[in-house]
Amino acid sequence: MAQGIRWPYGIDLNNVRGRHTNGKNVADFFATYLGLPMPPPFLNLSDSERSQIKTGINYGSGACGILNTTRVGECLSLAQQVKYFTITRMNDLPKALKTQKKVREHLAKSIYFFSIGINDYHPEVNNNITSNFSSTGFVDHLLDEITKYIKVH
Repeated sequence: MAQGIRWPYGIDLNNVRGRHTNGKNVADFFATYLGLPMPPPFLNLSDSERSQIKTGINYGSGACGILNTTRVGECLSLAQQVKYFTITRMNDLPKALKTQKKVREHLAKSIYFFSIGINDYHPEVNNNITSNFSSTGFVDHLLDEITKYIKVH
């Protein structure tokens, strides 16, 4: 069962947990390429640390899919990841940027990276849900699900 919060994950990256890698993940490579610091995992930050970060936070969690039914082990569902982003948007960024106008401008210029969904296609995890759809129908279903979260938050 996948559990990125356990040893040995993160031992070569300051013991950062919750990542299914022992080194950099795709979001880290993007940030580095753009000259930004690697985005720290949301769950590794204290409230005061979160309210000081302006260059990105990683809400990701290995072993989760877009669909809530395709999660494996201890992972953060997409709904929970979006909830944590909402906490940052509503509570932490206003502390760091001081005004709602600056928060809106900051978010408008931000890059949002989603890397989720591999479990949705894995037959041992998705209980063969794909058999209920045509190939394009399942893709449309997943896009509808992820779009719900993007539009709401």
